[in-house]
Amino acid sequence: MAKKLTNQEKGAVVFLIGAALWAYWNYLYKPITNEITKLEKTLVQKQSTLESTRRAAQELEVLEAEFVVLELEAKEIEKKLPKEMNLPKLIRDITKSLEKHKLNVQNFAPTKGAPKTYYAEIPISLNITGSYHKLADFLSEVGQYERVFNVADVMLTPLTPTKEKPDTITASFRLITYMAN
Repeated sequence: MAKKLTNQEKGAVVFLIGAALWAYWNYLYKPITNEITKLEKTLVQKQSTLESTRRAAQELEVLEAEFVVLELEAKEIEKKLPKEMNLPKLIRDITKSLEKHKLNVQNFAPTKGAPKTYYAEIPISLNITGSYHKLADFLSEVGQYERVFNVADVMLTPLTPTKEKPDTITASFRLITYMAN
């Protein structure tokens, strides 16, 4: 038979159970929940940092791609507006085009460039003789060069027509090309 507990024994059992619960709460449950809370906050911060880093990495990829495109565009623009005059190549190219279109050169005179804010102009004075159509073909070809050219001060004078050359003209003009400063 089981013995009945006295009030004093019951009180001691309740006290021991209460002390055990208090010790469990104070030394086990509360520190673990505090640590879990701290770890959850840290996890949220790390996830936020990770997400912002991922966004920055995606933006970096986009920026790198844009940079590559801009570099290519800059190279193309540099062909049109070079940093160096390279006058010998320029004269060779123009002379070849003049010969190709059978235009006779009376005067070919590169003149001193005129510096501007972001570029310099390099004018070349030309006096040529040939047909109007061949002159137009020559100017069209010069307009297709990689380097930018502008034609200015065009003066056309018809020559006395002959049977061999009924449409001969004399043209004087300036070809202006540009160079980056």
